[in-house]
Amino acid sequence: MIEENSRSNQEKQTRTIKALVNTPFKRTMFVVQLISYVLIVGSPLIGGAIGGLVGLKATKIGGLILGVFITGEVLFYGSLAFLGKEVVLLIRDNLKVWFKRKKRKSV
Repeated sequence: MIEENSRSNQEKQTRTIKALVNTPFKRTMFVVQLISYVLIVGSPLIGGAIGGLVGLKATKIGGLILGVFITGEVLFYGSLAFLGKEVVLLIRDNLKVWFKRKKRKSV
C-alpha cells in the first residue's frame, strides 16, 4: 500500500514537460506535436490564406483546408506514438486542473 502511494506520487512529480522531453528526439517530437496543434486549429485560416495567395477557386481552397487539417492530424498521432503514454497523461492532468470546479464555501 505504501509502495503504491509512493509510486503514484513519483508519477505525478515526473509529469512535467521538462521530464517528458529529456532527449533530443523527444524534444523534436514535442515540437512536431505543437506544430500539429497549430495546423489543426488554424487549418481554415492557413488553407484560406494559401489558397487566396495562389488564386484558387473555393472548392480547391476547401480541399486545401482539409489537406492541412489531415496533415495536422497525422503529425499529431505520429508524434503521440513516439512520445507515448506520458504525454497523454500530462495532457489529461492539465485538462483536469483547467476544468476542475472550485469548491464553494458554505455560508
